[in-house]
Amino acid sequence: MDLIVPGYGLIYWQIAGFAYIAFWIYALIDLVRADFKDQNSKLVWVLIILFAPFGCFLYLGFSRRDKKRGFKPDFSKISKPKSL
Repeated sequence: MDLIVPGYGLIYWQIAGFAYIAFWIYALIDLVRADFKDQNSKLVWVLIILFAPFGCFLYLGFSRRDKKRGFKPDFSKISKPKSL
């Protein structure tokens, strides 16, 4: 008796597995490149990504509030356009 019978269902599991690995790699790369407000946040997120089953999705969903914002424009120095 074969436990794994080749068919279309196996292809769907493989696609889902490759998508999960792609999200996992993306989350790790984003984590390495990110600056966090707290110095221990990066270590906590590494542990969550590596050891939680869906840690990459938790990181991508909830880490935005812990990151430093790099782009803060100052619009007060922009002159107003002259009216005709």
